[in-house]
Amino acid sequence: MSQYKVSQSDTTHGKDGEHHLVKGQQSSMRLWHREEPNADKPEHTHEYETLGYVIEGKVDLIVNGETVSLQPGDSYHVPANTPHTFRVTETLTAVEVTTPGTDK
Repeated sequence: MSQYKVSQSDTTHGKDGEHHLVKGQQSSMRLWHREEPNADKPEHTHEYETLGYVIEGKVDLIVNGETVSLQPGDSYHVPANTPHTFRVTETLTAVEVTTPGTDK
């Protein structure tokens, strides 16, 4: 049976505070909901590409050493296997799509 809807009660939460919303055959979507300001997280890479959209708050995304300041209405892209980190500067809500899909 195909699943075309995932109810809020069926979503899962990751170890970093992300909410895993839905996973398709080639991508997945997650929500960062009311993430509090933080210091820089350790720089890291992922085997997946990330596309995101800031709903509220502010965050500095550091990709390949370049700092990009994001605010509501801004979208962002982190290519697969690219060093990056982020600094939440104002309580953040953002939605992301990862390709290929991930449970991270």
